[in-house]
Amino acid sequence: MTKTSNELLKEKNANIEHAKQIEEYSTKLFDALNNVVFCHSEKEKKYLIEASRLHDIGYFIEKKSHHKHSMNIILEEGLDGYNEYETQIIANIARYHRGSFPNIEKHKNYASLQENDQQLVKELSSILRISDGMDKPHKNLILRMRAENEENQINLYLKTIGFKPNLKMAEKKKELFEETFNKKLVFFFE
Repeated sequence: MTKTSNELLKEKNANIEHAKQIEEYSTKLFDALNNVVFCHSEKEKKYLIEASRLHDIGYFIEKKSHHKHSMNIILEEGLDGYNEYETQIIANIARYHRGSFPNIEKHKNYASLQENDQQLVKELSSILRISDGMDKPHKNLILRMRAENEENQINLYLKTIGFKPNLKMAEKKKELFEETFNKKLVFFFE
């Protein structure tokens, strides 16, 4: 029997506040980039939302490889409202929120996806990585995001509450994004 992401979060004693914050940041970032850097539908946005909610449930097993455990839990439990293949996409997005990048030769779950879905996983997991980095030190500071696509870079403008958040972790986690889109990502505050 499959479970909803909320049921999995509760069952695995996940940090629900962090999960909600990452969902919010991922959604804002997706919306800022959609039709500017890529063109995705609500279906792909829902995949990102589910992966954002569940990216850290692997902590239930262990901290060190929690991203891999998150993928395995999602695959084993299944997700209510998604078929097995869609669940595999979501699990892969959650898996690559940290650690190594997707690799066809080394990662069989990723390799089993269709080529266009492999690209989708890279795109959405790169958004999830940055969103996770933006939530350090777990304070809701970013109100809005908008993106501009220039020739060699993507400018991401952030509207914040009062003062600027520390984006050091987001800077560290943008490498997959830059590799995937073949452009530098630059943060600005409005």
